[in-house]
Amino acid sequence: MIAYEFIAKDKRKAAREFLAKIKIHIETLTDHPSKGRLNDDGNRELIHRGYTIPYLIDEENIVILGIFNQNEWSNKER
Repeated sequence: MIAYEFIAKDKRKAAREFLAKIKIHIETLTDHPSKGRLNDDGNRELIHRGYTIPYLIDEENIVILGIFNQNEWSNKER
């Protein structure tokens, strides 16, 4: 994960804590798969501390499509 590597350059412990919190946030989808906001393409996305986590619900599976800094996400679509 690029965010982890970026944070770990200066603060390895903070990077591990960030990754752990992201994982916990994603794991909440197990019980509440539709909790993320619906986006234009019909998939959903979680927001966690300035990061967007797009995902899709595929029958019985939840597929994480990536984890993007919201500013990076905006720049990619331009």
